[in-house]
Formats: sequence, structure tokens, C-alpha cells
Amino acid sequence: MSVARGALLNLAGHLAPLAAALLALPVLVARLDADRFGFLSLAWVIVGYFSLFDLGLGRALARLVAERLGTPRESELPALTRTALALTFALGALAGALLLLFAAPLCEKLIKIPLALQAESVDALRLLAVSLPFVTLAAALRGILEAGRRFGWVNAIRIPLGILTFAGPAALVLNTTSLVALAVLLMLLRVATLAAHWFACARLYPRLMASGALTAAGLAEMLRFGAWLTVSNVVGPLMVYLDRFVIGAMIAVSAVAYYAAPYEVVTRLWIVPMALSGVLFPVFVAAQAGDPGRTVRLYRVGIKAVLLMIFPLAFAAALFAPEWMELWLGADYAARGARVAQILLAGVLVNCLAQIPYTLLQAAGRADLTAKTHLAELPFYIALLAVLTSGWGIEGAAIAWSARCAVDALVLFLLAARVLPAAPTVLAPGQRAAIALLFAFMLGALVPAGAQVKLVYLLVAGAVFCALGWRVLLDPEERRLAKHPLALLAGGEALR
Repeated sequence: MSVARGALLNLAGHLAPLAAALLALPVLVARLDADRFGFLSLAWVIVGYFSLFDLGLGRALARLVAERLGTPRESELPALTRTALALTFALGALAGALLLLFAAPLCEKLIKIPLALQAESVDALRLLAVSLPFVTLAAALRGILEAGRRFGWVNAIRIPLGILTFAGPAALVLNTTSLVALAVLLMLLRVATLAAHWFACARLYPRLMASGALTAAGLAEMLRFGAWLTVSNVVGPLMVYLDRFVIGAMIAVSAVAYYAAPYEVVTRLWIVPMALSGVLFPVFVAAQAGDPGRTVRLYRVGIKAVLLMIFPLAFAAALFAPEWMELWLGADYAARGARVAQILLAGVLVNCLAQIPYTLLQAAGRADLTAKTHLAELPFYIALLAVLTSGWGIEGAAIAWSARCAVDALVLFLLAARVLPAAPTVLAPGQRAAIALLFAFMLGALVPAGAQVKLVYLLVAGAVFCALGWRVLLDPEERRLAKHPLALLAGGEALR
């Protein structure tokens, strides 16, 4: 399967849940008060965060499968798979036990949940804790499918279950606003996700899913890669999600709702780099030894593709944030959350680009570099987040989040340059200057202005973007392929 076709399948798999989120969130906001919606936002975060609580074994397994499938070493995979899945489930169970143990102090002392809602919140959090082993195991199984480039199967599972993650709670709150009922629904969806991934892996790779003994050698090989990835898996998402817990602790759980509503939408722009990086990871792994030049080409095209797809969406959303938020969630959420959306969008644009060097570093087996970066950033980010949230509320939290994304992206690009095969500069000076100009336009979109000024600015920025994108950012071969999109679907040279 070509990179382009796989990326398009992944994009479709992420777009469907996004559409469901856009339709479901207004219903949830209307039916739940700010405290309940704030807790539901934190529940989504908890389930998403703990899907990475696997010591990096899931991504390590995906890398080993991508390296060995179709080679003489494929016979080693069943033992590696058994070892990884058993440990992944055990680690998920450990995470669940910890959350079960600390559910009460978390709800009663750390997060400012109203007294009347605390008992219900504790019960809901304990139910989510039970689902965590299923979450971590499903993530590891999805890694096997992605390593084998079975993106049709991955997205056949992702689309319905992703839609139900938002549509299910929206349908449920029409009858009850119970947090316990919402937690039960989310837990059942996690079980269904695991069952679907298990069925797909058992059908496609029956030898990998066969029962048998664990092996110390397999564990040692996975941990050599997964140990440092563990740090990234724990610290990286912690920095992504920490803002909402700090807001809940320093302000109130109701403030989380006004921050999380725009956050849930603007960060969905991640679907583009996620769709592409999910396909690039196994390709980068395979190309490291056999075709270093292909690694450089795919890295260059990946950066350009993400920028050209994300910039117009992020720019327009930031420029007209007050307007679309009022239409979507009403005047109250627009008044409190529009500025947050604008600030977050600047950070999301940078963070989307950073996903390409991050994927390259992991595929090259240098998870230690990303882990050390995250460890170095964490204390500074916590301090900045606390100071800015204390001084400027949820807008301060958004500033801290976006500033951290900018620093993180800069470091990742510098590190990726160290692991790329010897080659000319990835981007020409003119291309780097064009990207800098586009970021300047993005910052201009954050300046408050009237409707007429915004429209003029949109037209000017749009014209500049089209000119720079076509004449400067794209190389002649890329322009040729862009004129024939079906060539990409067929696996054109630039993306094969």
C-alpha cells in the first residue's frame, strides 16, 4: 500500500470521529452543566492518556513487526508478540489499580469538584479505572496492524468506535446526566475496541496471536527500544493534558469546560499529522537500512504536506474563532473560550509539524532523544503553566501550552537533523523563509479586529499562501503530482 493511500485511509478514520464530536459537543454542553461537562472532558483525557501506559511496549512491538515481516526473522515474532501483549495488559492493570486507589483523593482534594458531585465522580472514575487494561492492550494490537500496513482494518475499527465515543454520550445525556452512566458507556466502548482489534489481528496474523510462553530475550529486545519510549509516553502526553488538571485544581472544574470545549475541536487538527505519521512510521523503519534517500524524501514531503493542509484550517479557525464558537456553542462559551481557541491554534499548527520529526526519531530507534527532550521541558512547563494560569486564567494556560509546543517543535527538528542520512538541506532557504512568513500571518490572526478587516486579511493571507505554497514550497515533481491527485492514490514516486 502506498504512503498516500494509507494516509488517506487514516485521515478518513480520524475525520469521522471529528464530525461526531462537532455534532455531539453542543448536545453535551446543552444537557450537562459546566461541572459535569468539565468532568467528562477529564474522563476522556484519562482514557486517552492511560492508553500510553505500556512502557513503550506497543510502539516497540510495532517497530519490531515492521522490521521482521517478510524477512527470515519473521519466525521470531510470535514470541515477541506474546511477551508484549501480556506485559501491556499487566501494565494497564497496574495503571487501573493506581487510579482505583487514588480516585477519591483525586476528586475530593486535587480537582475542585463541587461537594454534591464528588461521590458520583469517584464512582465514575473507578469504573474508568477498570477499563484501562483493555485500553492499553487495544493500543498494542493496533500497533501490530499499523506495522503490517493494514490501514483498512485499522480504520474500519476506528471509525465506528470513534463516532460512538462522542455520539454515545450525546445520546445518553438525552435521558440521564449521570456521570456513572457515562463512565459505564465509555468502559463498554473500550471493551468493544479491544474485541475488534483482537479479532482483526487473529484473522490477519494467526501465528502472532497463538498462545505460548513468554520469552526473556523478547522482553529484553523490546525494552531496549521501549524503555526510553516509556518516558516519552508518560511525560509527553502529561504535558499535553496537564493544563486541564491544573485549571481544575487552581480555578474550578467548571473552568475546565470553557477550556476543553475549544481544545477538543482545535486539537482535532492533529488528525492530519497522525494520519500521515501512522503510515510513515513503518516506512521509515524499513527505509532506514535499505533506502536512506527515501527517508529524506518522505521526511521532506511529510513536512510540506502537513503544513499545506493544516495552515489554511488553523489560520481561518483562529481568525474567526469568536464567530464559529458562538454559532457552535453559544455566546457564553464564545465569550470565555474564543481567545483560548485562538492561542491554542497557534500551538497546534507548530505541534502538527513536529509530529514528522518525532516519528522519524522513533522509527530510527532514538526514542531516547525525544524522552530526554520531554524530561528537560517538563519542570519549566509546569512552572510556566502554574504562573500563567494563576495570572491569566484559562487564557494563560493556553499561552503556556502553545509556548511549550513551539519549544518542543524546535528541539525535535534539530534532533531529527542529526539522525537523517547525509543529504543536502531538507528545505531550501527560500522554503524556510516562506514557512516563517506563514507563521507571521498566523500570529496576525490572533489580533482582535472587525469583520471587514478580518475578511481583507483572509484574502491577502490566502493569496500569499497559495503563491508560496505552489511556487516556493512545492518542488517541480511535487507540483506535477499535485495536478494529478489520482497519481498519489496509485502510489506516485514522491510518496511511494
